[in-house]
Amino acid sequence: MKDDGSRERLTFNGLLLLGVGLLMGVTAATCVGLYIVPPDVLGLSELQPFTRVARETEFPVGASRIVNWGEDIILVVRRNERVYAAIEGVSPADGCVLEWDAEALRVVSPCTYVVHDLEGNVIEGLTTTPLRKYAVYVRNGIIYVTA
Repeated sequence: MKDDGSRERLTFNGLLLLGVGLLMGVTAATCVGLYIVPPDVLGLSELQPFTRVARETEFPVGASRIVNWGEDIILVVRRNERVYAAIEGVSPADGCVLEWDAEALRVVSPCTYVVHDLEGNVIEGLTTTPLRKYAVYVRNGIIYVTA
């Protein structure tokens, strides 16, 4: 049969051009989507070099906060007006979420009563594994934690 030109067949170059165009469209849509969605919603530590904790005015002296940063759980404590501490929020010994004891100024695991200081060092308990520390900084009145 002879083709009279009423139906065009896609050639290899046409398919390649269509594929590249689709790929560029998906990439552009992904970039726009990542730009529109706030980074706090994403919660991926691989994409963010830091995570937001709170405003200074919402975080009183002596208080603590648990922050989720991707798969990491971080315990942030405000020691005084200008000093913050951030350590791993889950006990490596028993897997429990750690709690801040403001009266005793220590971090306690409620499951096995392993006690740590704000530097992550073990004070009491049947483990020697220290907690991971995180850097804390304040910018424009907002507290951030970074690795």
